[in-house]
Amino acid sequence: MTWTLRTGKHAGLEDAVTEQLVAHNIAASAIVRQRFEPEHLRSRPVAAYAVEDDRLVGGCVGHSEDLWRWLTIDTMWVDPARRGAGIGRALLESVEQQARERGCSWSKLNTFDFQAPGFYEQCGYVEYGREVDYPPGHVNHLLRRTL
Repeated sequence: MTWTLRTGKHAGLEDAVTEQLVAHNIAASAIVRQRFEPEHLRSRPVAAYAVEDDRLVGGCVGHSEDLWRWLTIDTMWVDPARRGAGIGRALLESVEQQARERGCSWSKLNTFDFQAPGFYEQCGYVEYGREVDYPPGHVNHLLRRTL
């Protein structure tokens, strides 16, 4: 048997690789098989916003994967002039509570070294990984927390 190595973009082959991996994963795991059922294909959004005098001063947006019982925090921001006033913690707790009500048992997020890793650690998040030099010259902290 002879095989050849192909490089570059090949849409048909790329799709075939994805299909083969999904087929393998579905065959190997009952929970993965369930995840690919139509009713579980979409995650559900969660969000909380802090508004002061009709002006946005903070927000936390994420999504839950209810079947696998996890929350992903996608975006979190608090106006620099309002930081330290408890807004960030309140936003995070609100989104986590929404996820708990959906049956989620843990939360995960990424934060760069120039963002807020210390804040999330104070909120009970634990680092489980780092992407060093991503972006170049910085560290991307991977954090998670049991809800």
